[in-house]
Amino acid sequence: MTVVLKVGKISALTAITKIVSGHAPALRQTLQGLTAANGGKISSLGTIHIVRWVIFDDDTRLLFATNFDGDVEDYMRDFAERAPDGIDAIWGHCEGYPGARDYPKLRDYILGSAIETTGYYCAYPNSTVADINKALDWKAKFDTFLDQIG
Repeated sequence: MTVVLKVGKISALTAITKIVSGHAPALRQTLQGLTAANGGKISSLGTIHIVRWVIFDDDTRLLFATNFDGDVEDYMRDFAERAPDGIDAIWGHCEGYPGARDYPKLRDYILGSAIETTGYYCAYPNSTVADINKALDWKAKFDTFLDQIG
């Protein structure tokens, strides 16, 4: 069973972990704060197309679904090294979480909770986040140019 799906330059990972009893309200508040901050440190990683956390099953489980550029090892190491406090703030509410600062244990925890992807679609499998940002920058410049000559 392959738990990390790779299509072109894009990888996908989905994991489900069990929330510590009574921790769902605090976890929900943490996740809502992350959304309100437009990703905070997560957005600075520069390889994430989408990341989503969903509390479900009567507040007992947490679904983590993400699409990202490149290799899962690089992706998870980025999380562990560049945003450990944020990762701890999320998964610290889940059973058996080893903490972000011990990368091998973090990797084993997330991959050990990962599930196989049964269906997947990616509109631009060979376009990284950097490629997309570059194209959007060029479009903005072109639009400005057209406005100036128009």
